[in-house]
Amino acid sequence: MTETPPALRLTNLLLTPGTRTRKHPDAVFDRMVAQASRGRTPLSAAYAADLEHLRLVLRAFARFPGLSPLGWMAGQALVESRIRNRVVVGDLRARHPRIADEPVEAPVFVVGMPRTGTTLTYNMLSRSPAHRGPKLWEMTHLGLASDATAEAALIRRTRRKYAMVSQLSPTWDTIHPLFAEAEEEDTFIRAHSELHSSAVPAPDYVERLQTFDHRPDYRFLRDTLQVLSYERPARRWVLKHPANLFHMSAIHDVFPDARFVWTHRAPEVALASLCSLAESAERLHRRPDAVDLAETGRTWLAIMSRGVSRALAQRAALGSDVVHDLPYERLTGDPRVALPELFEELGAQWGAADEANLAAALEAPKQRAPHRYDLERFGLDQDQVHAAFADYRELLPALTR
Repeated sequence: MTETPPALRLTNLLLTPGTRTRKHPDAVFDRMVAQASRGRTPLSAAYAADLEHLRLVLRAFARFPGLSPLGWMAGQALVESRIRNRVVVGDLRARHPRIADEPVEAPVFVVGMPRTGTTLTYNMLSRSPAHRGPKLWEMTHLGLASDATAEAALIRRTRRKYAMVSQLSPTWDTIHPLFAEAEEEDTFIRAHSELHSSAVPAPDYVERLQTFDHRPDYRFLRDTLQVLSYERPARRWVLKHPANLFHMSAIHDVFPDARFVWTHRAPEVALASLCSLAESAERLHRRPDAVDLAETGRTWLAIMSRGVSRALAQRAALGSDVVHDLPYERLTGDPRVALPELFEELGAQWGAADEANLAAALEAPKQRAPHRYDLERFGLDQDQVHAAFADYRELLPALTR
């Protein structure tokens, strides 16, 4: 039994009075929309329709019997931030029509299951001088370019917001540390992701995503990148999020010149790491007795294997000139060869700044505790995972030759 940190117990005690609103999640959702829209351009019909499915996420949080008071606050914050993003971006585009003229050319999407080298690949691509990725503080406080003083204030606010995660979870900084000034995953912008269900079970929402048209969500991502490009230096955008792997066709429809870098590793390693991340999220959002690690394993085995199967079909349709493969063994075995070659495939220039970035990236993991995980902790074994990912495992040997 994992012990609950004292800070987490105290936080849940202090937040208990706020759980009364769990009885009326739809009213909470409508109030969030109204509050975010006050004084701003009303949501467009397209933005509003795409947000409606987030009601399912808020309902899942509200109705989960094992939810903690912190879990309810966090569920509201997740949904509220996505609503606010829509309102802010829509308002800015209405007041500054030239934002719509900003080009988003040949963006690169780093995709792949967790623990397959996505972070190293993303950091190297996004921090190259001609590239950029959205930074955590920018996605937390979407807006137009500002002066250095205002920017520094937003960075400090973002640090304070996410510092609580480190204080309440003893494992989060080991698994996925959050830095306000650093490039982060585009899930902080978009409304929808299968990974929203890492905190509480959301079967209705996850099932809805199987037939969901994800293109409006990625159109909003494009609209937001245009806002973040407006009156700023022009650079090539690089994006990353594990669930983007499942939606490459939708991304390609919205960004016809997009390129994908798919990082690969044995699925049993990637799945164990993801389950470990989900466990940390569950312990933040649930009562201790509501964390069922075997359920965690079953849930993510189903979501990831189904998603990777869809990705394989999309990969075949998109073609090898659009999807670039990067096996984990090749990336970690000789990154000073693999990464310059990847840059060349993408039409990017590798230079001295990239060499320095790589040296820093290889040094960073040595500064924090290693992330340890295993399948058995989540009620899974290697044979189960191999069976679920049989099609994917057939592809892997060809990539490592």
